[in-house]
Parts: sequence; C-alpha cells; structure tokens
Amino acid sequence: MGAVFGGGAGGLLGGLLGGGGIGQLLSGFLGGAESAGGAEGIAKALQGFAPANVLNATANLMSSVMGNSAKQATQTLAREDGLPKFIQEEISKAIDKVLKENQKATDPDCQKALDDATKGDADKTTEDLAKQLIDNVRKQLSEESKEATGESKGCGKSGKKSGGSWLQAMAKAMGEVLGQKAGEMVKLTDKISSLAKEAEGLEGDDKEQNAKEMTAAQTELQGVSQEYKLLTETVSLVIKGIGEALSKMGSRQ
Repeated sequence: MGAVFGGGAGGLLGGLLGGGGIGQLLSGFLGGAESAGGAEGIAKALQGFAPANVLNATANLMSSVMGNSAKQATQTLAREDGLPKFIQEEISKAIDKVLKENQKATDPDCQKALDDATKGDADKTTEDLAKQLIDNVRKQLSEESKEATGESKGCGKSGKKSGGSWLQAMAKAMGEVLGQKAGEMVKLTDKISSLAKEAEGLEGDDKEQNAKEMTAAQTELQGVSQEYKLLTETVSLVIKGIGEALSKMGSRQ
C-alpha cells in the first residue's frame, strides 16, 4: 500500500487525484503539515485504507477546515465589527447544514486517522484562513463604505451594514482565497513552461536536474489544482447555504 500513498504520480491514489499523492496535497493545504510529519507522515497514517476512502476523507477534512474558518471569521466579525449576532448564527447554521449534507462517505477509521494525524496543522490552517477571511471582509466593507460616502457627496456613511452587504463581503472574501490559489497555479504553469524552454539544448547532469525540477513543479501543480477544485466545491456550497439562510431571514422580516 505504500506505493499508493507515497506521493508518486504513478500510484493509484495519485492517479485519482490527478497525480501528486494525497500526502503532498494535504501537506500543501495545511502549510507543510509539520505536526503530521509532512507528506510522508500523512501517507503513513493512511496506509491500509482504500484509496476511495482516503480521497473522501481528504475532501471532508478540507471542507471542514474551510467551513470552520468561515464560522470562526463570522464570530470575530460579530464580536469586533458589528456583524449582527442573528446573522452570525444563521451563517454558522448554514455552514453546518451544507457540510453535513455534502459529507462524503468514507471509512470512519480512515477519517479518524486522517483527522488525528493532521489536527494541529488543521487547527492552525483554520485560524490562518479565518484571519484571511476577516481581513478580506473588512477590506470589502471598507471599500463599500467609501463608495457609499462618495455617492452621498460627503454627507456621511452609515455604520450599519445590511445582511446582504455582509453576505456579499463574505462571498468576495472567499473568492479572494480561491483567487490566491489560482495565482499559485498560474505561477507553477509559468515555471513549467520556462523549464521546458530551458531544457532545449541541455545535456548530461544539467538535463537531468532540469527534468527533476520540472517533475517536482508538475507534481506541485497537480496537487494545487486538486486543492483548488475541492476548495471551489466547498466555497460554492457554503456561499449557497449562507445565501439561502439570509433569504429566509429576509422573507420573515
């Protein structure tokens, strides 16, 4: 089973993920997964489990991290920035609902092994993503306030945001997180293209080194692409859930 999880593009799970291996995918998502021992540590924790279970457990973990970071962000925004408590609570309920409804079926022991192996890193990633979302939401609301102030020709701005404003800001904030991941893919694609051009005319050790660097970049790109795909799915579900929750609140008012 080691070949399945060892990070090689030829492994079965590597094929399911588009190459790169589950360990590298999660290690990248969790900022190196230091407490889990990196890609190799994650792979070791998952040895013996069916590839489909590992893939689904991975999707569940990434969804949980993204969902919890959004909930954590709204808690801080409610405490420090005036996000109404009832909106914060509805957002949390919506996130819990979509994560539960869209949880992928997997071996409970596999999920536990993955969650236990990555707990410290997952908690840190959740905090980092929450901070990123908070900063992005504040930026979006600040820009909205500046526009409103300009439109009112200096007559002052309203410090109270509507539920729609908060939702829009949260959606844009999540979009920026995905945008940064897309930027990583562009950089890796450019790097691969550059290495391919450099390979022309190389011989011996130089050619071998170039090939190693290109393989590493391709593997990283495959991992980032899969991470982007999973995050896109989660963000879309969370935003949809928040939107439905706010629509229900609006219809009751």
